[in-house]
Amino acid sequence: MFRVLALCVLWAFAIAAQAQVHKCIDASGKTTYSQSPCPAGTKSGAVSRTVPPAPPPSAQAAGKGAAKDAKASGPKTAAELEQEFRKRKQEQEKATEKDAQERANAKTRETNCRNARLHVAALDSGAPLARIDARGNRSIIDESQRKQERVYARKAVEEWCK
Repeated sequence: MFRVLALCVLWAFAIAAQAQVHKCIDASGKTTYSQSPCPAGTKSGAVSRTVPPAPPPSAQAAGKGAAKDAKASGPKTAAELEQEFRKRKQEQEKATEKDAQERANAKTRETNCRNARLHVAALDSGAPLARIDARGNRSIIDESQRKQERVYARKAVEEWCK
């Protein structure tokens, strides 16, 4: 029994010695960290790392508000980090889709504006214009139809060329 206890104590000291970090500052002021002791001619100091204790179970059972506060102050779990990553990725994809849709709408608007202006220019030119019906028959537009088409075409220009 005594031997087991002595081995446990020696093992604990060995782990503590391996985990020790030395901070060494040389003459020029350069700081280095090492597991081995600092060389001669440098200022040295040991750096200790302590792990904060886990919150007691009573704090977790105190209620949702207390649990949220404890979660917010502590490190995030892998699941929480993954969830945040996926949320950011979805927001990024939505923004990309929205941007692509806006560009497509702008291109459509530009095309419709150009076509409406060309239609107005054709109507104002005085050249004979023809219309093709559902059967494929071609008929020349008279002056009254041309005036109606001008009104329609100018409204289209106002709508698409804002």
